[in-house]
Parts: sequence; structure tokens; C-alpha cells
Amino acid sequence: MTTSTEPTPAHAAPWRVVTWNIRGAARPDLGRIAEVIGEYSPDVVVLQEVRSSQARRIAGVLGWRNRWGRKHYPLSPLVWWRAEGLAIMSPHALHQFEVHSISPGISSWSFRHRVILGATVERAGEQIRVYGTHLAAHQSPDERIAQAIRATALVRHDAAAAFLVAGDLNAPDDETLVVREFATIGLRDAGGGPTIPAIAPRTRLDYVLIPDRGVVTEQHEPGGGEAWWELSDHLPVLVAFSLPVD
Repeated sequence: MTTSTEPTPAHAAPWRVVTWNIRGAARPDLGRIAEVIGEYSPDVVVLQEVRSSQARRIAGVLGWRNRWGRKHYPLSPLVWWRAEGLAIMSPHALHQFEVHSISPGISSWSFRHRVILGATVERAGEQIRVYGTHLAAHQSPDERIAQAIRATALVRHDAAAAFLVAGDLNAPDDETLVVREFATIGLRDAGGGPTIPAIAPRTRLDYVLIPDRGVVTEQHEPGGGEAWWELSDHLPVLVAFSLPVD
């Protein structure tokens, strides 16, 4: 699905954001993933289920900056290099990187451990604070909502003039309570269609939440198919939005 609305003269150039769960444990074709990302010409990309070495490889192919944060270690210390995490990467400068746990009491050796990453993207004198996260998949909706509450508490205290949250929220179309938590800090769903399974998408789990004052200028996710399934079980999501000029 693609929509397009021309920004008004009172709005700055759109920010282009891509979020994608690339299922790094399945060893996807990193060169092809980098190629797909580059075709979107984004200002910032938020990846989930990506290993540190994979994030470095993708960013290296693109010639971009990259910040990676660990979500959890594998179950054995003998394969520590397979730790899974999230990444924020951009062709622009990245500052003030941070990682916070949003699943207290759960060990970082468990796949149930969840985090939120934050980084500031600076583009030609403009800045936006970007947060990436991956909420619980196998626990109850209550656990996802609790993680969203913890995430919003962290973002709420950020002094950035503009910020967004992107990632795999594991919130199906009819589970709106997770998204509503982010609405309490001035973010709204930019919209989108189904993103999983990539071969024949029928459920939406991947979101870009933008400032309430943002104007969506483009929103897109592929239609899916075998070629996409070979890359990941999720489809990438692109959102472009502009902000009013102060």
C-alpha cells in the first residue's frame, strides 16, 4: 500500500524511516538486505533480530553509521558472538546512543529479555530522536503492554524536540492497547498494511510511530512473496513524514 500527500510549505523536508525485522538467526542475504534498504533512500533504519556482525556488514555495504544494542545472549556462552539485538543505522550522523531494558527481572540470557534503543539522527542541522524496540512475542498481551509502558516512561523524559518509535511491536491489527500507550507521549501510528508472514502477509506487527504533528507523505510495505520470504519472515516498512517548521 502506498499513499502520498504533498507537504505544505510550512513543513520541513520529510524524514524517511524504515523498520525491518530481518530474522538474523536464519542467516539472510545481507547484501540483498542492504540493497533493499538503499532503494528506500531512508534517513534512518531500525532493525530487529540482527547480530552485531550483521549490522556492521549491512552498514558497511551502505557506507552508513551504525549503532547496535544487545537484546539477549544465546543460551550458551560458547556462542556469545551469536547474540541477538537491534540496530539503528543512518547515512547521517548518530549521537547519544543508549540501550535500556524494558523487561526487568528477565535475564539477558533469555530470548524473553527486551530492550529499547535510542539515538539522535542529525541531518543538515536538523535532529530527531529515534527509538527502536521489539516487544514480547510469546507472552500475553499484558506483557507487551507492560513493556510499552516502560518504554514510554523512558521516552517521555527525553528532552528532544522531535522523536519517533519504530520496530516490531508484536501487536496484531486488533491489539490497539500497545499503540495507545505510545499515544500518551504524543506519538501516533503512521499506518500500514500486513507485514508477516512475508511470503503471504496477513498480520501487521511492524510499526513506525511518529509525532502527532507529523504529516505522512509516504507509507509503503511490499506485497510479499517468495523472494521476500527468502530474506525474512517480516516485510520492511517505510514511512516518510514531515514536521512543521518552528
